[in-house]
Amino acid sequence: MIKALDSFRFYAFLAVFLFHAKLFDAGYLGVQAFFVLSGFLLTPILVEKKKNLSFGRYMANFYGRRMLRIFPLYYLYLLAAGILVGLACLGGYGHEPALALFRKQWGYAATYLYDFFYASAAFRETPLLSHFWSLAVEEQFYLVWPLFIWLVPREKLDRSLAAVVVLNPLVRFAVYGAYLRW
Repeated sequence: MIKALDSFRFYAFLAVFLFHAKLFDAGYLGVQAFFVLSGFLLTPILVEKKKNLSFGRYMANFYGRRMLRIFPLYYLYLLAAGILVGLACLGGYGHEPALALFRKQWGYAATYLYDFFYASAAFRETPLLSHFWSLAVEEQFYLVWPLFIWLVPREKLDRSLAAVVVLNPLVRFAVYGAYLRW
């Protein structure tokens, strides 16, 4: 762990916290900072593991650790929230907007597709699930990034990473432009 990143992590957290406290409109910058930090810290670990492990062990090691770290609490929350929503519905509160939204949206959260739903016209904010968009983005990154690192030869990795950094905003602008024309 790089000690100097503790302040960076703190300011990213502070931006998100202040956003949720309705004191800072640009709290999304904190979330983006966490995404960048995750990639920055994860990439050297993956590169190092690639040197010492077979493909199967590399993937099993990475995904096994992610599953143990993220899945239990993630799905426990969804289960607990689902049970509470179910009890509320049995108690006659099933027509409350937040409960109805939860029932309609939980499948997207359970499959780590909530970010796509969040970006759709059908999205409606719910206090029980709306924060799951960022976890979906992170999990999708975890699906793609280890494979990218494994497939790119070490001697081409620096140039490939630079290309990702340069192409990312261009792809985002292209997608946004296509969306506007749709």
